[in-house]
Amino acid sequence: MLAIKNVILTSLRLSSYLKTTNNLAPIFEKRCVSSILPNLFSTSVPNSLFRQLPSNSTNTSILSSVSSLVPSLFLKKSCLSLQQTRSVTKWSLNKGKRKTVKAVVARFYRLGWGAWIRPMVGRNKRHWSKTGKRKIRSEKHVFCNSTQSTLLDKMVTKYWRKRRFYVDDMYEPYHQREEYRFTAVKPH
Repeated sequence: MLAIKNVILTSLRLSSYLKTTNNLAPIFEKRCVSSILPNLFSTSVPNSLFRQLPSNSTNTSILSSVSSLVPSLFLKKSCLSLQQTRSVTKWSLNKGKRKTVKAVVARFYRLGWGAWIRPMVGRNKRHWSKTGKRKIRSEKHVFCNSTQSTLLDKMVTKYWRKRRFYVDDMYEPYHQREEYRFTAVKPH
């Protein structure tokens, strides 16, 4: 952050502002620092740095002397996001079809009646600090709530929403839900 301030302050010391703007704009776009730049000229910058700036008159503030830099640096927000996203692809580039989010298939399991289950959070972490009972309890799976189940249904395709049949499926007793009318086997 301080290095960026120094670059801009030294560029302001140059006499030709247009030449500086054309040279600095590609650097800021390539490094994707447009999210940091709005906080650049905050009040936390020491006043001693501002005294070194050349100005045409004594009443010229720092923002008016940088006005030529503002359109080229702050308006372009075409920088890629550095944060990880797992949003669903609605139209693929090749066939134009919806895609499954692979993280959902790897981390969750859908039961036959529409509920999603997942392992307990942190079941493989900090084993040295957990008691034996707590380690056994963390081996179990928990249900996702209805909002999460609806979201997970939207993140996978029809292939994963259908019931999967596996040999020796350990979740076989949980695929039917007797108190749920649509999946009940016994008549009520």
